Amino acid sequence: MQLRPEQTVARSPVDDARPATFLERGVMVPFTTPMLLGSRVRPSGRRGLEIAVPSPAGVRGFYVLPLRGLPDICTPTLHDRLLVDLVERIPAVTPDAIIGATRQVAQEGFAGREAAAAASAAAKAQANQRLITNYRLLLLLIRQTEVQGEHVLPPERDVPLSVQRRAERAVARLAHDAGLSPSAVVTAMDGLTEAYLAVGFRGDPTRARYQGELVALADMAEEVARWGELAVDPQQSGCASLIARSARLTVEAGEILMERVLAATEDLRALLLRWTRDSEAVLRETARLAWLLDGWSVMAGLWRSADRMGRAATVGEMAVMVPSMPREVTRWTGEASGEVSDEPHSVTHSMRSRFVVRMTDWRTGRMLELTERNEVIVKECL
Repeated sequence: MQLRPEQTVARSPVDDARPATFLERGVMVPFTTPMLLGSRVRPSGRRGLEIAVPSPAGVRGFYVLPLRGLPDICTPTLHDRLLVDLVERIPAVTPDAIIGATRQVAQEGFAGREAAAAASAAAKAQANQRLITNYRLLLLLIRQTEVQGEHVLPPERDVPLSVQRRAERAVARLAHDAGLSPSAVVTAMDGLTEAYLAVGFRGDPTRARYQGELVALADMAEEVARWGELAVDPQQSGCASLIARSARLTVEAGEILMERVLAATEDLRALLLRWTRDSEAVLRETARLAWLLDGWSVMAGLWRSADRMGRAATVGEMAVMVPSMPREVTRWTGEASGEVSDEPHSVTHSMRSRFVVRMTDWRTGRMLELTERNEVIVKECL
């Protein structure tokens, strides 16, 4: 079959070869087949879903083919075949949808026992996180609707029965002020619980996913940068610099987006009214962090497993997977207001073109070892 090469290097200095949007970049899927690690799935208007695979020829760039065409270029593991079947059935390609599909396959044991246990634990943790997030929203609502001196104790220190009564009064007050029914307020609170499930609140009292990932990504950037400073080989040093720079830019953009969605909870009345008018807009704003961080969990898994394959080989493998930052990010983070410049992202993309070299271990008889390593990485994506 014909594979379509994807343009990755600008033809002239004024061109910007980065994807325009995060959806165009696609979502990284944690495949266990060595050749497919780092591949991204995205919609294609002509043929359903397509996949961008790091060049099978061992050169820079990607090859784009229909998702169903994977068996034409490799022999996917059973885990990957089942994952493709699930991905093809999801209504929309999003990072959360891919996580859900990955968790479902992992729970069946197709990525090993450790991944199965991690998937089950992640499902339970998400259920607990939902309860905690809803409770934290109720505490915010109580604090923002009660008048000063109405209660001696802050809601987080009060007994459960009293907190429940205070929450009921807070819902009734907000419903009256906003011209809504109490049931409409409760429904909106449930919706905001889902929207903020992975975002959390200031101080991260719920240990939310995105806040933890931003901290971990910043730490990884520093570790990779230090390794690169000690590397003798200039190619290895360049790859490490690319990874660290891209991670830091992602953290910088993530902190801007995080601050905005956290600030919105400081006026819960306004946020609830926004939700009742256009819940999809609120969901799009909170979901931006998922798109921004997409792919870095695989990178983190590679770095944590670096001793298995060697640091130098792992850094080379990570460099080819560094996510290109879509031009859309400057609109998300507020280019017009001067909060962030687009230039660092385009410079990083040009670095990616210079330093990316495809790892060749998957073509030199280490398939089983790499597959086992990739099953460990699946745990990072749950």
